[in-house]
Amino acid sequence: MSVHRLATVSLAFAAAALLASTSARAQDEKAWSLGLTAGYSYDDNVIVEQLDVKSGVSDSMGNFGLSAGYKLLDSKTNELKLSYDFSQSLHEKLTNFDLQSHVIGFTGSTDLGGVSLGYSYKFYHMLLGGKSFLDMHVINPSLSGFVTPNLYVRGSYFYFDKSFHTFVGRNASYHQPDLAVYYFFNQSKSYVSVGGHYEIENTAAPQYDYKGYAFTTALQVPVDLSVRTVKFQLGYTYLHRDYDNITPSIGAKRFETRSTVKLSAEVPIVDSFAFTLDYKYVDRDSNLLTTKYSENVVGGTLGYDF
Repeated sequence: MSVHRLATVSLAFAAAALLASTSARAQDEKAWSLGLTAGYSYDDNVIVEQLDVKSGVSDSMGNFGLSAGYKLLDSKTNELKLSYDFSQSLHEKLTNFDLQSHVIGFTGSTDLGGVSLGYSYKFYHMLLGGKSFLDMHVINPSLSGFVTPNLYVRGSYFYFDKSFHTFVGRNASYHQPDLAVYYFFNQSKSYVSVGGHYEIENTAAPQYDYKGYAFTTALQVPVDLSVRTVKFQLGYTYLHRDYDNITPSIGAKRFETRSTVKLSAEVPIVDSFAFTLDYKYVDRDSNLLTTKYSENVVGGTLGYDF
């Protein structure tokens, strides 16, 4: 991204932060939430995962985001929140890979006496390279609760309905039952988690139909460094997919495995400002060579919550 382009967008976000701060203070702090982020990252192999497209080219990009929420209901047993999220990536060279996302929806929960029933609906409108790319509806009911003072379990189900504006063969319905277990320690400041899910995607073009599974583990630990407490997170995910039908270009059924490692460190700065340093490594293997790649992404993000 050019310096002029980055500076223009950064100034716009700074102005938005000032206006949002004035507005937020005028509202009930318990009902409204607002957050802004701005960051910069380097990717050694820019990817469009939804299309299995790899550029094979490295690039730098700015990343900007806004999230807003309003609680319609907030009682001891019921919560309901409306939300809107915006994100934008702006690449220095590969502008056709610029991704913009608008997400609107609601999340809620009901206390059933030790067990929480959660539910959410979100609608995604995404643009790629400045053009309409993907619309997606996501429904996510869940059940969760502590089975011991330190052990938390969450079971959920995800349903996605995907509609691509150009790549209509990838229009799909997606189903994902999911289970995750968290163990909290260090006075609940730290946790380790393990989880897994099964996934089924049925697409308009049969060559993209697949079934798969994934296993995930994560660790979060705060570390006191002088006058700052840095929150470290480390995560690993293994994904395996088997495609149901023959992929014409290889004359065989496609398969893939993917290992993803994520590492982040969140450093509080002052008031509600925080800086997060992130690193992600992806190793994707497949018998379809165009979807076989490795990727390294490193970046930093400054965030402010009102």
